[in-house]
Amino acid sequence: MNHSLKSKLILMFAAMLTMIFLLELTRLTFFKLPQLYLLEAASDKKDIERIKTAFNSKLHELEVVNYDNAAWNDTYNYINNRNANFIKNNYVLDAFKRINLNGIHLYDIQGVLVWGKSFDRTLWQKTYFEPFDSPNEFVETHILINSEQVKANDNKPITHSGYTVLNNKLVMFAATSIFKANLTGTSNGTMVFWRVVNNDVLIDLQNRAGIKFDIEIVKNVLKNTAKKISKNTYIKGSYRNKNQLISDQYPLVSQNSRIHFTYKAPTRLFSVNWFNSSTMTTSFFFSLTLIFVFILIHKVVISPILRADHMVEKVIKHDKKIKFSTSRKDELGTLFNLIDRLLEDVYSKEQELQSHNVRLQKLSTTDSLTNIANRRSFDEYMHQLLTFNSTSSQVSLIVCDVDFFKRYNDFYGHALGDNTLKQIAQCLVNNLHSNTDFVARYGGEEFVIILNETSEHQAVSVANNLLQAVRDLNIVHHMSDISDVVTISIGIHTFDKSHHKNYEALFNKADNALYKAKEKGRNQLCLSSTINDFSP
Repeated sequence: MNHSLKSKLILMFAAMLTMIFLLELTRLTFFKLPQLYLLEAASDKKDIERIKTAFNSKLHELEVVNYDNAAWNDTYNYINNRNANFIKNNYVLDAFKRINLNGIHLYDIQGVLVWGKSFDRTLWQKTYFEPFDSPNEFVETHILINSEQVKANDNKPITHSGYTVLNNKLVMFAATSIFKANLTGTSNGTMVFWRVVNNDVLIDLQNRAGIKFDIEIVKNVLKNTAKKISKNTYIKGSYRNKNQLISDQYPLVSQNSRIHFTYKAPTRLFSVNWFNSSTMTTSFFFSLTLIFVFILIHKVVISPILRADHMVEKVIKHDKKIKFSTSRKDELGTLFNLIDRLLEDVYSKEQELQSHNVRLQKLSTTDSLTNIANRRSFDEYMHQLLTFNSTSSQVSLIVCDVDFFKRYNDFYGHALGDNTLKQIAQCLVNNLHSNTDFVARYGGEEFVIILNETSEHQAVSVANNLLQAVRDLNIVHHMSDISDVVTISIGIHTFDKSHHKNYEALFNKADNALYKAKEKGRNQLCLSSTINDFSP
């Protein structure tokens, strides 16, 4: 059939318009939308990780408190002598309320309950919780710590922690092997802290994650059921279901169950309805002239999309600081602005996670009472001092202890006792050089100080200043046998840091000197070099 030129032109323009429409559909379907959904999936994945991090951080806080109470001379001695004053002085009802616990249980190394107490946190009435009051096989196997496990860990403290279901209740727990404060000797039992995960705990987890989510316990589930269930078949890697819900699981301790959490997905920041009147109008103008349409598309649409595609590839390769910063007001400008907002959201959430990790790190290395370094921070400081610095120089290790502090606590009460420890800690800090010296609370009423590049003679001068500074605090202590005010005793050991790798032996020398100072009458210092010390 013969066609006129007019008909051929009409057919050609119709074919061109159809081709352009198909090209536009292909570009939007297989390039632009998938890239936006990839960014959306990356943001959703960050949200899931924030929820899991919230579970981990809540558990880590319980681990820190449990470890500090388990690696304590008083706890260790109680397992051996069963002195009821230890419980009376440390684990009354206020202690459970202060550290938000349902129960505290102490077991000997054979797993036999030595002491335990559980409370219903609603009315704070004492209750019986069978899994810990009469440990079953699961508790003995997965929570309590036996001597073989401690030996396998080179006689160092072990902490078991996690979430589990006991008596049909979701419980978070931390269990640490009981040791002396200086971590010498062997463990003689296990200390367990636990709490029921109730609505208060859930609200705290939601606040930590910044996401309101629901939880339930599910059984016989796959490891990950949160991916690729979108109703749109071309969306790869989506975490959202057709109801715009996101869910994932957090593992329980050695059970064929998991914590299944679900939350409403954030509202999409971009529209999926791309084929509107503006696009159709643009297609109409394409039909007016082939050259004009080609130039217009190449200059206004194709080139920016190619540049955007290149930039999105960089974003996928983790360069999230890229910004389109477009001044365009059309659909592409809207798209680029949406991508910028998505990138800013992802970057902001990463910064929040980093900030949260910094806060967790500070919590794990700072003593909550005195706000100075804790024993864990001291261990890390000594390890770095002896491991990563091979230059020869003298270092003085000072161990000091508050004289008759137990009497002070018994007579004046724990509130004044805590305040006294705070004052002494601040006094030590004020009388040391923050640039070169290190001070930490080692446990109870005991403090440790590291004086870098300090000889024994210089350390004696510093120690005498500390003795006088504490006396000058004029904290009344009528129960002391040696003074009307609070005093301290000090042990000093000076060593060359290039000749030692095991700081525990160095600490023991200073600790032995401290005990010698106490034997000589307290309120004084003693040098390790002046006593017969045959420790390695």
